[in-house]
Amino acid sequence: MNSSYIEMSPLAFAIVNVPVSAATLLMNMFFIYCMFSSQDGSENVQKPPLNVLVGSLIGCNLLLNICNLMFVVYYFVDVPIWMIIISSVLIFYAMRTSVTASLGVNVFYYFQIVPVRHPCLICLKTRIKLFMYMMLSFDRIFFLFSFFLSAIRSYLFISVEYLNSSSIPDNITDDSIVWHNLFLTDFSLRCSYFWVCLGIMLASNTATAHYLWRHVKSMEGNSSSALRYRKQKRVTLLSITQTVLFFFSSCWFMADDLIYRFDLAYFDPTGRIVCSVMVIYSFGTTIILGLGQSKFRLRAVDFVKTLVRLSHKVPESK
Repeated sequence: MNSSYIEMSPLAFAIVNVPVSAATLLMNMFFIYCMFSSQDGSENVQKPPLNVLVGSLIGCNLLLNICNLMFVVYYFVDVPIWMIIISSVLIFYAMRTSVTASLGVNVFYYFQIVPVRHPCLICLKTRIKLFMYMMLSFDRIFFLFSFFLSAIRSYLFISVEYLNSSSIPDNITDDSIVWHNLFLTDFSLRCSYFWVCLGIMLASNTATAHYLWRHVKSMEGNSSSALRYRKQKRVTLLSITQTVLFFFSSCWFMADDLIYRFDLAYFDPTGRIVCSVMVIYSFGTTIILGLGQSKFRLRAVDFVKTLVRLSHKVPESK
């Protein structure tokens, strides 16, 4: 039974999501420009599989925030129901697939920093490209099941919320045994997948931090080692931050699914709150990506210096 009602108004949704999504889109478009730019030194060039992982993460962020902005517009403009459904399910799909790209970046830096001795880890390191490509491919296929179920769920919700539809057949309703089992299976698979990802992130971050802590004194004695240590420490701290961000957002999504599945409360029926959480997660991931990749960070510094230099030249020309 519905014991409480918690919802986000369309205006509040627009106030929160529009500036955050716009900023995230601008940053990711800047990252795309940096990836295709060839003005950096060879030390900042991204090579496979890192460029594939970063490109996949950027693509997920772009898709998520473009669909989110469209979702905002739909609350103020009448559009066909299929556009609302496609936008809503693409937001979830982009969010879920971005997790694997973030995981891949964490694992990649783990293999770059920490010497591995276990035969399985050695095998993974020597075949890191194949492993990452297979992981990304499996991820896209794995979440197609959730994609189609989310499309049906969105149709049921939107039909009731916006069209006041009372003509949904009994054999397609969300309360049927078949749909209950399908959604329960999907939820179980996604929970298992996210907990496995979290475990791998925690293991790689812990191992990397432990390795750097053990070798901090030996690295500080040499200038080149100290510079490399600072870069590795920055990457590790950002990876830990990404893991924490992933943990809290995933817990929110799982709690939202549980509340919906067991009808614990009339919570966020239109999905505005959960979309806001996804957008904030995407924004945080984008900032971490910008700080963690030297190519993006250095190009941003050059861009700011250029703007400052041009701003000083304007008064002189007058």
